Amino acid sequence: MENIVFDIISWVGLTICIGAFFIKDVFWLRLATLIGCSLLFVYYSHIAIPQGVISNLLVLLINAYYLMRFAKARKTANSDNAITPATTAVQAE
Repeated sequence: MENIVFDIISWVGLTICIGAFFIKDVFWLRLATLIGCSLLFVYYSHIAIPQGVISNLLVLLINAYYLMRFAKARKTANSDNAITPATTAVQAE
């Protein structure tokens, strides 16, 4: 039964990774790849295939890094566009 669960995890991960090739938005592409590679990482860790573990871990870390950069840039952009009480008073006049 345990092997069936890990086989399902691998098929879902593979499906998500392949499906990511059809995503045009970079954020969602990276997020899908991160999720898919996370699932494949779990699978390859379970069956002890070092090449699968290392390759999926690297792709996972690369996508996590760029998603964190995206989140940081978005946070910076939102704080730059934040409405302060002073700008609200100016807009009301």
